[in-house]
Amino acid sequence: MKETHSRSVSKAITYRIAATIALGIITWIYTKEFFTTSAITIVFTIVATALFYLNERAWNRIKWGKRRK
Repeated sequence: MKETHSRSVSKAITYRIAATIALGIITWIYTKEFFTTSAITIVFTIVATALFYLNERAWNRIKWGKRRK
């Protein structure tokens, strides 16, 4: 079973929303600075989203663990 690009993107976005909220809260607890919290959260979210998408696409090419119909 192949996964479409749009499904991979949707999974990446929904996961990143939850992870971004968690990262923002954790960063705020440690820094108490709005600018620092925002910068860290935004940069990390962009990088992590791209890495997640690339990871999903790479795993889609690996046959290990998939069942044939």
